[in-house]
Amino acid sequence: MKLSRLRWLLVCPLMITMMASAQEAQPEASDVKIPSGPALAEGDVIILLQAKVPLELIQKFVSTRGVNFLSSKETSKRILAAGGSVALVGTINLNQKDEPVTNLGLNEKDKDKKKK
Repeated sequence: MKLSRLRWLLVCPLMITMMASAQEAQPEASDVKIPSGPALAEGDVIILLQAKVPLELIQKFVSTRGVNFLSSKETSKRILAAGGSVALVGTINLNQKDEPVTNLGLNEKDKDKKKK
């Protein structure tokens, strides 16, 4: 009887220590540093979602770099269908760049011609 109590007293702290160290080994999304770079395109966000990157990390990317597309109902539906969350869609809405990529290579002269 004394031997089993002794084993229990030795095993219990060992298990608690192992569980605590296992939790510390996994980096949190807040610990990851986001490298600088261009704003994310809609396809980039969807690729990250399909690659099962944690949503918190994708949100951090969007917050740091921003996005270069206009968020609409259709883009929100595609992001949600790919595994995104409402919080991610909200982060995208808040971090849209001032000038999204909609120009498609037209310069000012070409735009004036189209207006006429």
